[in-house]
Amino acid sequence: MDQEVEFVARALYDAEDDALLWEAEPEILKEEFRRYARAAIAMMPSQEPQARKNEFPYAA
Repeated sequence: MDQEVEFVARALYDAEDDALLWEAEPEILKEEFRRYARAAIAMMPSQEPQARKNEFPYAA
């Protein structure tokens, strides 16, 4: 989970217009983006596979 948080935090940081190098940023700024990442991950639906019948709910 920590690696997932780090990847999402870096992606959010890189999306900023004034983003520099992640490695060069102070830890306090990195922690802010990690909080954003945790919140974003928590809002995502679970990745459990759905039943086959739900793959195409509008198919005839």
